[in-house]
Amino acid sequence: MELERILVAARGTGVDQNAVELACKISRKSKAKIYLVYVIEVNRSLPVDAIIKPDLDKAEEVLVEAEEYAQENDFEVETEIIQARDVGPAIIEVARQHNVDIIIMGMSYKKRFGTFTMGNAIPHVLEEAPCRVLICREPKV
Repeated sequence: MELERILVAARGTGVDQNAVELACKISRKSKAKIYLVYVIEVNRSLPVDAIIKPDLDKAEEVLVEAEEYAQENDFEVETEIIQARDVGPAIIEVARQHNVDIIIMGMSYKKRFGTFTMGNAIPHVLEEAPCRVLICREPKV
């Protein structure tokens, strides 16, 4: 499988680094371009372009760290912060804009009401992605 463009969707969790490392390993042979995107989910009570300083600071910190790792390992990366109402549709839109070959998403192991959950974004991306999707879930603790 030859890849030219990889999208890594970061969420500010510990598994983001694993997702970036995985993207770098996958792109090693083909030297695929890696897009790192962080989606800030904006509450519906605010304008979608509202400046939410703590979220913006966190997004920048996450992307800088991921970008540094990728660049230290000689991979071309492009970062982007997006504000949207819902994370899943925003990731799909970026994937379409950049015509990516694969989306890599990190996922924490979460339970809600005693049952394992993937949240809303990952199921949406799995259903709507125009390309392959790879989920990198942290181990169950």
